[in-house]
Amino acid sequence: MTYRCVFPALLLGLFVCTCAPSPSENRGVEVGKQDVPPNILFILTDDQGVGDLSLHGNDSIRTPNMDALLTSGAQFSRFYVSPVCAPTRASFLSGLYSPRTGAVFVTRRRETMDDGIMTIPEYLKHAGYRTGLFGKWHNGSTKPYDPNGQGFDQFLGFTLGHFNDYFNGELENEDNEVVPFNGDLTTILTDTAAHFMLADQDQPFFCMLTYQAPHTPVQVADKYWNPVKSRGLTDYNTGVYAMIESVDDHIGKLLDQLEAAGKLDNTIVIFSTDNGPNGDRYRMGLKGTKGSVNEGGVRVPFGIRFPNGHPANGRQFHTPAAHIDLVPTLLDIVGLPQPPGGLDGKSLMPLLEPDSSRVFDQNRPIYAFKQGYDFTGYPGSVRNSHRLVVMNSPDDFEAYEIHKDEGQRTNIMASDADFLKGVQGHAREMAAEYNRFAATIARPDLIAPPINLDAAQFRPVHLQAHEGEPLGETHFMDEYGWSNDFFVDLDWNGAYWPVEITQDRTYRVTIHYHAEKNIRLGIQMDSLQQDLKFIELPKAITPQLSVADRVKRKEVYPRQWATAIVEDFTVRAGASELHIFGGYDNDTETGLWIKEVTLQ
Repeated sequence: MTYRCVFPALLLGLFVCTCAPSPSENRGVEVGKQDVPPNILFILTDDQGVGDLSLHGNDSIRTPNMDALLTSGAQFSRFYVSPVCAPTRASFLSGLYSPRTGAVFVTRRRETMDDGIMTIPEYLKHAGYRTGLFGKWHNGSTKPYDPNGQGFDQFLGFTLGHFNDYFNGELENEDNEVVPFNGDLTTILTDTAAHFMLADQDQPFFCMLTYQAPHTPVQVADKYWNPVKSRGLTDYNTGVYAMIESVDDHIGKLLDQLEAAGKLDNTIVIFSTDNGPNGDRYRMGLKGTKGSVNEGGVRVPFGIRFPNGHPANGRQFHTPAAHIDLVPTLLDIVGLPQPPGGLDGKSLMPLLEPDSSRVFDQNRPIYAFKQGYDFTGYPGSVRNSHRLVVMNSPDDFEAYEIHKDEGQRTNIMASDADFLKGVQGHAREMAAEYNRFAATIARPDLIAPPINLDAAQFRPVHLQAHEGEPLGETHFMDEYGWSNDFFVDLDWNGAYWPVEITQDRTYRVTIHYHAEKNIRLGIQMDSLQQDLKFIELPKAITPQLSVADRVKRKEVYPRQWATAIVEDFTVRAGASELHIFGGYDNDTETGLWIKEVTLQ
């Protein structure tokens, strides 16, 4: 189904499936019905830390459905991801550490995963799966880097780092078409995923349900807010816990639907979160929050529940595992070979199957890298089953006996005790190995790729401000240009988007703007005067939209942007930059804000 407009409990439109891959001849690990490949549901929440579950000793939150899902499957007590969301998602999808994929940051196209990287849905299509993603993507906004370009047949959600309003807005489908919605985003994503999975089709499905909650802005319905508010928490933590409880409730209802339809009998259900908590709250005594390479920033809940009484169900595993292990595990399950170039991750199936003759290295190193506009490798961390080494720089590191000091209270490198000399020597070896690994993993050639106009073909291309580069006095509303941000005081120097194109294309251009006065806007390619077009933008003081925030947000607020059209704008083959500029030579505070330039 191609989703074109969404209301609560109502989905409209048509979907045309163009993918019909041949089933794999490999048998794989038997976890579902005999000779029938298992369905796969992967649920991922956003900014939910390891302590944000009642299962993990938090008496301020109620998560019965997440708890039951984790305890009824193979539950990992030491599962690791990246410190922030886009790198984590790239690793889950690829089986590679994120610097190898180009996804090293969370905005300005530095969250983009290279389209040459094979992803879970691309692999599974070779085994006959239909694929759908519902929710947050955050690994590239334009083709070929968007969900459809990276293997998902169906998509309804958003490609940005966060969505600006949980109750109103515009989602996007697999054809990059805008899909207005009015309702609860968590409900809409759950219902759309259910619709996809319950479709009467012969192919097995891979469904990735990626909730935004509890990522800010803090917005949640009264039915979830009110019970949590009575527990005496801050408004921020009340909102975060209420958002998690909303997701928990929706997960429970979704699994009930699948069970009633007989789907769970042959469905693997995977649950995880993408990084540590987005705030200083209960996290089982672990050090660090979202953005940190310490345990609290990268250790998250994770579990796989198999159908048909698999022996791993109901067991807890203390062997360290990571996001990079999901791809090789799923390839193992469905009987697809590991890729010739190899993956960073390892299949968990030898660990999960007690009768397996294969050996799983339970003491391998697992790495985490600090996010940054440019990848440097520092700070970073590496851990194995016994030890954690935190790298502040190539020559400065801390070490902890993590198997008995999970809270990182005692840095063993600061001790002069003789009995620790051997342990300290091993920590130095781990630090040296980290330095060697960090020096080889970066792929600067993949970071922040230009926007490929050829790949879009007939579909719209949304050139969002935070994916462009401001020049002169032009700047973002926020210093860094996070998702949803916009250019402020677009001046004569203007801003640009890097692009690539191999044939001339003519577009109808829509400018999404705010202007405090009548002002001229110019648009051109590569500073070429022959491609220059001007448009007179009428004054448009755009209103900030009302929002249902429970606490003051850090993100920019949504606005009702004005629009203006430029007809017949030609982008010539070989062009590398699309420029916009406003006002005149001496204008510095133009009052012209640009949210997006849409090419169609």
